[in-house]
Amino acid sequence: MKQQLTFLVFICSIAFTYAQDFDKVEITTEKISNNIYMLQGAGGNIAVSAGSEGVFMIDGQFAPLSEKIMTAIQAISNQPIRYLMNTHWHGDHTGGNENFSKKGATIVAHNNVRTRMSTEQTIQAFGRKVPASPAIALPAITFEDDITFHLNG
Repeated sequence: MKQQLTFLVFICSIAFTYAQDFDKVEITTEKISNNIYMLQGAGGNIAVSAGSEGVFMIDGQFAPLSEKIMTAIQAISNQPIRYLMNTHWHGDHTGGNENFSKKGATIVAHNNVRTRMSTEQTIQAFGRKVPASPAIALPAITFEDDITFHLNG
């Protein structure tokens, strides 16, 4: 019963996220440590490392929020976004890829993320088809087991 309830809450939270009015979403910033921040908006949170070597971000939320996210990052750092790492293929994590890529960010993800984004997917819980992402939104750097970035200390 507990697993069913947990799954139901999860599905409802995703449905709510996809039905949001993005014009009303505010991006908030929380400083975690000296150069690490968390941005919150709609969908998955964003981690940001900002330093003299540029900005490294983890996940990019939905495409309609990209400008708001960029504004929040510019309030943290005047350095460019060098890397955007996707934790998985869902739109609340990869939706902004195209916009950030066009601004010069290199998209990074596990091989499976690129594979999933490269072809049409179906989210069974919603009976919703997700089209393949355009080439510019796909991860340009992929990895299988691990990857290390030496950036911003």
